[in-house]
Amino acid sequence: MNKKSLLSLCLFAASTVLSFITIHIMSLFDISEWVGVSVALSLFVIMAILLLAASSKKKIKKRVKALRCVVLTVNAIADGLAISSLFTYLGYFPEIWQTAAVAVGLIAVFALYLAVTYIPFARNHYIISMLVYALIILGLCIAWCVTASQATKAESFLTILQLIIFIAFFVTLATGAYNAEEHIKNITYASFAGIVVAIIVLAIISDGGDLPIDGIGGVDSASAKKKRNPYSYIAVTHAATNSLIRVNSKKRSKQENEPLENLEPTDDTEQ
Repeated sequence: MNKKSLLSLCLFAASTVLSFITIHIMSLFDISEWVGVSVALSLFVIMAILLLAASSKKKIKKRVKALRCVVLTVNAIADGLAISSLFTYLGYFPEIWQTAAVAVGLIAVFALYLAVTYIPFARNHYIISMLVYALIILGLCIAWCVTASQATKAESFLTILQLIIFIAFFVTLATGAYNAEEHIKNITYASFAGIVVAIIVLAIISDGGDLPIDGIGGVDSASAKKKRNPYSYIAVTHAATNSLIRVNSKKRSKQENEPLENLEPTDDTEQ
């Protein structure tokens, strides 16, 4: 195993473990689901600003190596913070053994491709090889997420989100680098893929009614309202649907509050 590939594997493993530890630390606190993702996005922005400032100013360039290590560490923590918001929103967190299994699985899949790189075809056609490998892993993860049982649902969500980080680090295997310092620079930039994770989590907790996270529920006025495009005029059919829903809701409410003597007797009552 060459040093460049081994460095990518080690940094991905460290990032994954640190992210998952952060998730379990956040599970100890009873806080809003907005806290983790908000802090995560703030950390990503701060790290990006510091990295750009260090790269542009000559006085700080000497310390940019240490800063990259800090950025990798903070971004891994931010990734865990963002994912923790999803589980806070869902109301349950994965067990420690489940996160450990996901971490071992993703690290093993990453290491498996390092063995594939010794195949001549994978070296000569590395773009095709990496693309096919990533699509296979992505397809398997999506299939598991869709068919997951209630017991493994949190584990499958964690896998599909962390897979974004996996792909970001995975791509660095083929990026050009003359030495370890330049390779760490590429991996540092790849670690900002956690922003995508944070945005996905933010979208879910902001408008979770449209997403079948806990199964497909019935149509109500809230879900029907979310179906329309807020940036266009309300369609006539949509307005009619909402009116029908409101009428049905009023009828149900009136029947529930109606006195028992006003109800028509059933066949059993007459007998």
